[in-house]
Amino acid sequence: MKILKFQFNLKELNILLAALILSSSCRTSTDKSTLIFNDYPDLKIGFTTQNFQKAMPLSVENLDEIIGFAAKEGFQFIELRDDLAALSIDECKRVSDFAKKNQIEVIYEIQKNPLDSGYLRVFVKALDNTAQFYPGILRVMISKSEFVINPEKKGWTREEFLRLTKVVDSCAAVAEARGLRLIIENSDESFFGDGSSYYGLTDFFMNTTKTGFQYDLSNPFRKSSRVKSDPDEVMEFLSNLGSRWVASHIKTIQQTGGEMQPVLTENPLPVEDVINLMGELKVSYVALELLAVDEKEQCFNNHKTSITFLRDKKILK
Repeated sequence: MKILKFQFNLKELNILLAALILSSSCRTSTDKSTLIFNDYPDLKIGFTTQNFQKAMPLSVENLDEIIGFAAKEGFQFIELRDDLAALSIDECKRVSDFAKKNQIEVIYEIQKNPLDSGYLRVFVKALDNTAQFYPGILRVMISKSEFVINPEKKGWTREEFLRLTKVVDSCAAVAEARGLRLIIENSDESFFGDGSSYYGLTDFFMNTTKTGFQYDLSNPFRKSSRVKSDPDEVMEFLSNLGSRWVASHIKTIQQTGGEMQPVLTENPLPVEDVINLMGELKVSYVALELLAVDEKEQCFNNHKTSITFLRDKKILK
C-alpha cells in the first residue's frame, strides 16, 4: 500500500509540473524578448500611443491591446497620450494594473500647453491620473496655442516667457511634492531665442530649475518649426542639460524642413548620435513617435519596421 501511495503521489507531481510548464508557456509578460540597446543596456525603449490615434481611439480596451503588443515585441514602456486628461482615475487604475502584469511602464501625456486657457484644470486632473502609473512621469507640450494665432511668431514675448516659466516650474514643484515628475517637450517654438525680441526653449531651461525635458528629435528641424536649428548647437545644449533630460522622442523628417514619417529612418540629427549622448548621460527613456496611419495592422508593422531600422544600424541588439 505504501508503494502504491508513493506511485500515485509521484504521478500527481508529474501532472502538476506539466501544468505549471504549460501555464508559463502561455504568459507573454515573462516570455518576451526585451529590446536592448547594444552599448547602453540601461536605456529603455518604448513608443507613444499617439502613433495609434487614428486606428485605435483612446479607450481602456485599445490601450490594453497596445500594451499587449508592447510586451510581446519587447518594449519596456509606453507613453499614454490623453490630450485633455479624459480618462478617469478608475480607468487609469485598470490600465495600470494591466501594464504592471505585462511589465510595461507608463508615462502619461497631455497636449494642453501651459499658456492655453484651462491648462491648470487639465494639469490637476492629469496629475491625479499620472499618480496611478509607474514611473510617475507627466509630459506636457511646452507650446502651441500662443503660436497658432500668429504664423510669423518665432518665440515667446517677454510677458509670455515670464508667465510660462512661473507656471510650469510651479507645476513641477507641485508634482515633485507628490513624488511625481513633470517634463515638457519641445514643439514648434524656436529652440534658441535671439536675446532680445523673442525667447526660445533654451531660455526656458536657463530660467527654471525643477522642470524636466523630453527632447523631440525632429521638432527643431521640421517644416513647422518657427526657426530651423543647427543640429550641432542642439547637441551642445543637450550635452549640458544633465539630469533634467529625462526622455526623448525619436522620429523622422529625413531632411531639414521635412515632414514627419510613419517609420523611423534618417534625420538631420542622426538617431545614433542622440542615443549615444543619452547613454552617456544616463537618460532613461527612448520613445518612437511615428506618423499615425488609419489601419491598425499597419501601425503595428510600422513599429516593427522602425525596430528593424535600429537593429540594422546596430543601435539595438
